[in-house]
Amino acid sequence: MLHVLNVVYSAVDSKRPALLVVLDISAAFDTISHSFVSRLESDYGVQSDVLKWIQSYVMDWKQFLKLGRHTSSTRPCTAGVPQGSVLGRLLFTAYVSPNGHVNESFSIGYHQFADDIQLFVAADRADSADLTCITDCSDAVRRGS
Repeated sequence: MLHVLNVVYSAVDSKRPALLVVLDISAAFDTISHSFVSRLESDYGVQSDVLKWIQSYVMDWKQFLKLGRHTSSTRPCTAGVPQGSVLGRLLFTAYVSPNGHVNESFSIGYHQFADDIQLFVAADRADSADLTCITDCSDAVRRGS
């Protein structure tokens, strides 16, 4: 975080425009497709029993709604990872790790901690072409590109 502030403050001190976009993607915990687990093997080398264990951990969840004395039927969860668990945070981090490649492809500075991402850019001059890259980058992150 200090690095982000240093870049922004340095740009402002030298009268250059700076943009900081803060993204909170906590809802993404609930939207992670369970097919993502296969990426653990291809991108991180997780194999055999460990991969099967993670698949069973992620895919064997059920949910229901309870309101007062009324309870809905139980349904399987087809997306999401458990929040609040150590493994849930680790899986979420692995899921969003491609964001770093997206940010770098736009030459955008970024800092990511769990479900919070800060995108920042300091332009050399007040030229909209220098600053539109952060809009394009945040759109790409939103789309999951």
